[in-house]
Amino acid sequence: MTNLSTYQNRSLARKIKNCQSCSRIDLRKEKITDSDIEIIIQEAIINKQCTMLWLIDNQITSKGVSILTSALYNNTTLEGLSLCNNNINDNDVLNLTKPLSDNSSKLNRLALTSNNITDLGAQYLAEMLLTNQTLTQLWLGFNKITDNGLKLLMNVLTYDNKTLHILSLVWNEQITDSSVDIVINMLEHNQTLRTVCLSNCNLSETSKLKLRKETKSHFEFYLDL
Repeated sequence: MTNLSTYQNRSLARKIKNCQSCSRIDLRKEKITDSDIEIIIQEAIINKQCTMLWLIDNQITSKGVSILTSALYNNTTLEGLSLCNNNINDNDVLNLTKPLSDNSSKLNRLALTSNNITDLGAQYLAEMLLTNQTLTQLWLGFNKITDNGLKLLMNVLTYDNKTLHILSLVWNEQITDSSVDIVINMLEHNQTLRTVCLSNCNLSETSKLKLRKETKSHFEFYLDL
């Protein structure tokens, strides 16, 4: 870990200190690196007890994710975390799922849009959803998830997880018509999911029509195609 006695980012620390306590702290496009993560943990998560932490479009690598993950254990205040557009990979996803798998964190929104997550990362997330009881929103758009990864997620939502409300997989262009039936099967069994986003995947108009027809009978459910 970075030694806080030797590394300082006064402008970042000042920006966080100016934020309200127990609120969202938005640090998007702040050129944040791994060296800044301990500052963020101390100032934003511990001191400010932020409820939402947006780290979108920064320069965080696996080292920074590992440090950040340590702060998720026994977390009682942070409810939302966004790491969109940070080159998050499958191993990073595995780290992030550990505190969520044993419900050591109260995180209910996890946004990992625009990263480098493949079916292996989807597998880790599916395994986490087997036991997690807090996550209600999972954003995975603009990644590299295929029909196989979607199948893993749909299976756990069909038979095990009853807490997730929103799942976004927009712009995962390797999701095809092969996934339509398993999505429909999930919808027939899951009574808690409220939104599934599959727009700009590789679905034909015929498949979209089939999915829309199926969701007509599901009140309070929104399907984004």
